[in-house]
Amino acid sequence: ALPICLTLARCPQRRPAVPYAENDGVKIYYEVDGTPGGEPMVMHHGYLADLESWRARGWVKALGDRYRLLLVDSRGHGRSDKPTDPEAYEMRTRVLDVLAVMGAESVNTAHYLGYSMGGMIGYSALIYAPQRFATVSCGGASPMLRPATAAAHSTMDWDTLMKAALQNGAVKAAYDAGRIERAPMEACRIALDEWNGAEQALRLATMPVFMYAGTEDTPHAGCASAVALNPKARFLSLPGKNHTTAAESVDLVVPALLEHIGGVKAG
Repeated sequence: ALPICLTLARCPQRRPAVPYAENDGVKIYYEVDGTPGGEPMVMHHGYLADLESWRARGWVKALGDRYRLLLVDSRGHGRSDKPTDPEAYEMRTRVLDVLAVMGAESVNTAHYLGYSMGGMIGYSALIYAPQRFATVSCGGASPMLRPATAAAHSTMDWDTLMKAALQNGAVKAAYDAGRIERAPMEACRIALDEWNGAEQALRLATMPVFMYAGTEDTPHAGCASAVALNPKARFLSLPGKNHTTAAESVDLVVPALLEHIGGVKAG
C-alpha cells in the first residue's frame, strides 16, 4: 500500500510527471537539467528543432555543471501546444511563454541562451521583460531589422523548406520523433518574418549581452555592427561556420560565453 502523508509538511514536493507551464491557455513543455540549486539559465532552441537539440549538441553537458538549465520547447514545437494562428506567435507572447516557465520553477531572474529563433526571442526579452534576465545570450540571430535575404525561407514552399531543414541533425531528430507539424510551423514562420528587430532595446540594455554567429551565416553582419551599440555587448565571430555548424560549436562558444556572463548572478 502507498504511504499516506499525515501532515502537509511531511509530504514530499514532487515535480509534475509531465512539466508544463501555461500562458493564456497554451501549454509550454519544459525540462529542468543541470545542477540543482545552480543559477537558472533558460535555453531556447531554433525554428523546427526542440529542447533535445541542446543535449544532442553538447550544450547541456557543457553548461550543466554550473547552471540549473530550464530547457524550453517553444510553442508550436516539440511537446508544447501548437496553435495555428500566426498571431499566437507574436514575440511578446513568446517572451511571456518563457516567463511562464520561469514562474513555474519559482525563478525571479535568469540567464537566457537562445539560438536562431530562440535568439530572436532573447532579443525580444530585452524589449518586454529586461528586468527578468541577468544576462541575454543569442546565437545565429541579429538584433537588427532582418534583411530580405534572411526572410527568404518565408516564401519557400514547405517541401523545399523541409528538404533543406532535414540536413540539420536537430531538426531531423524532431521530425523523426513526430514533433513537427506543418500548420503550426507555417504560422510560426509568418510571425518570424514580421519581426522588426530589437536595436533600440539593445542600446538601452543594462545587462551583459552576448552574441555569436558564423561568418557564413546571414545574421553575422548584423551582430558585428550591433555590438557597437552597447558597451556591455560582446560578439563572437566564428570563422567558416554556417547556421548549423555555429550551433554545434560548443567548444568555441562556451568559454567566451562564460567569460562574458560568468560573474553575473541570477536567481
